[in-house]
Amino acid sequence: MTFYQKLVSFRTVIFIVCVLSGSYSVAQQNLFNIPSGDITNPRKIFYQHQLNIYSDKLESKSHLVYGLGKGWDAGINLVGKGFFFAPDWRILHNDNPAKGNLYPIVMGTIQKQFNLSDHLDVNFGTQAGFNLSNKLTNKELNYYAYGIGVYHLMNHKSRIVGGLYQTNQMFVGDGNTNGVMLGYEIKLSKRFYLMGDWVSGRNDASVAVLGGMVSVSKRVQLCGGWQIPNPRTPKPQGFVFELNIMGWDLY
Repeated sequence: MTFYQKLVSFRTVIFIVCVLSGSYSVAQQNLFNIPSGDITNPRKIFYQHQLNIYSDKLESKSHLVYGLGKGWDAGINLVGKGFFFAPDWRILHNDNPAKGNLYPIVMGTIQKQFNLSDHLDVNFGTQAGFNLSNKLTNKELNYYAYGIGVYHLMNHKSRIVGGLYQTNQMFVGDGNTNGVMLGYEIKLSKRFYLMGDWVSGRNDASVAVLGGMVSVSKRVQLCGGWQIPNPRTPKPQGFVFELNIMGWDLY
């Protein structure tokens, strides 16, 4: 193996490790693709890493939430990492606005929750940021704003989530820039939950994911589901995997 081949191989391994391990970034907690309605405990940290695995590529998103107290949390997302592995290996990257929506993207976030009753919360949040480009002229603002209602069932052990979103095409590509979000989390036992969500529309984020979650320890959860794209959307079907790490005990 030549020195150049060794260098390329080493860089490929380093890149894959970075994609799979994620980067420290901060954001609101999600089910699969929509906010869960949870607010991170004051002065505690929540980390979530999501992998979307398709027939020809892998996409990666990472979130690290910090609880501010009084119903607030805030931070940064890193979205749109990944690589194609078929027909050839190459990094997911677009920093040219003329070629469509841009990625990867670093986005700051903030979220506020209002408790309306023992069973009902309302959350408002937004995330906004710029794509990672070496050229200042190629940087474009990406944003995603939402309002959701969370109805708690079974003494706060299960929930139904519904709300509205508004975004821009630099973030979700061609198609609509506003729509509806729905989701659920149903407790089956101490450790196991059914979980799913759906985003309306015909843009790159307009999919449903149906699956479940298991708490493997007091602070670690694993989630998995099958992604089903809406009709006439660019997303393919694929498997979604999530790792959640809490800075506090779940039980």
